[in-house]
Amino acid sequence: MLKRPGEFTPNTTPSKIAPWAVNETTPSEKKRGPSLLLKASPTKQIQKRSSHSFIKTYIFFDLECTGLIKNDDTRNLPSRPFEKPEEHYKILDQLCLETRKDELPHITEMSFMAISSETFDDLKAERLKTLKWNEDNPENEISVAKYVPMNTHTRQINPILMTEGEWGTYERFRMSDRKGVLVHSKKNCQRNNSFKEEWPGVIQFFNTLQKPAVLIGHNAIKYDLRVIYAELQRNGLLEDYGIPSDVYFIDSYWMAKKVEDTIVKELVTVCKYVKFPKIPSKSEEEDEDDRIVIADSNDPTTIEDSTKPTFSRNTLESDHPAQILDWDKFSVAIKKRIRKDGFVRTGNDGWTYKHGNNKFNLPVLYEQLVGGEYSAHYAQQDAEALMHVCLSYGNEFTQYVNESASPIPY
Repeated sequence: MLKRPGEFTPNTTPSKIAPWAVNETTPSEKKRGPSLLLKASPTKQIQKRSSHSFIKTYIFFDLECTGLIKNDDTRNLPSRPFEKPEEHYKILDQLCLETRKDELPHITEMSFMAISSETFDDLKAERLKTLKWNEDNPENEISVAKYVPMNTHTRQINPILMTEGEWGTYERFRMSDRKGVLVHSKKNCQRNNSFKEEWPGVIQFFNTLQKPAVLIGHNAIKYDLRVIYAELQRNGLLEDYGIPSDVYFIDSYWMAKKVEDTIVKELVTVCKYVKFPKIPSKSEEEDEDDRIVIADSNDPTTIEDSTKPTFSRNTLESDHPAQILDWDKFSVAIKKRIRKDGFVRTGNDGWTYKHGNNKFNLPVLYEQLVGGEYSAHYAQQDAEALMHVCLSYGNEFTQYVNESASPIPY
């Protein structure tokens, strides 16, 4: 919330950094819109989801495959974050249709880890408490990457449709792969069931979950969901065993980019309209209610008594924006990804924020936001690591899911 309304107006203040309640009304529940006929599946119709629907189950997933998508260098996604859910399924539908089956790798392992949204919210609150403990007890820190019980469906796959030539190429790459990305040998794969035998069990797993549910994969639009589509097409399962229409998807790569892009824009706006030299630093204030804070008005898990900043205020200039903003109102991810040196002067008494070149691949996000070395090479490990990364984005993640979860076009 904003504690100094006299210095702002609702027209110049971003909604998330300083939410205003001016003539606030609760929108009425919208009815579902007409069906959409999506192209990747010739007959699948998907109802347009109401913008006020809330996801009941999160399904974090990952695949291990026989390689990358061939000839994919010319099929780049837009560099900007998607603005509307329609953009997600349209680009996925386009990518599925324009890629030949022989350009897509085969699946050797798939893992789906489901957790209810209520349990996920409990974990967010628990993580905040753990981080508060670690701030107060730096010599006795508790790991935030604790084991989380989830309903898990993991299957090893025998890609029986691969030719001997494809197997030979795969084994040569696997043996020379110093990073250990290709972990499943031909010998081990051939002991397993095929994708055609295992996929109906995945659909049964989805059917047991509370709906609506959402599939969450990292770079899922560019890779994982296209690979699943190719396997369904190869094995003749597209119509009888397509993903249920009440299971949506988001791409966590684009979630992270969108969340950070939104925060950066709001920081720039705040710097534009706040004259920081006129606002005393927190150390000079006697009234705790006289602060400008960054808050999510719908965040029930924020710890109010935490006063320890992400970095020392004593090393900053007296009018530095970091002296004014309450960093405890950020999610874990934003506190760690927003840089102190990103605030730069624009004049004698002005500031702005420049984000820099943050990376969004899963190992980097995990090591920055969760901690410890990222050493996952199997699908279930990757899915679990992704869940911990999304926990670090807190309420920004859950809000993004509810606003941006998109239909799957097959």
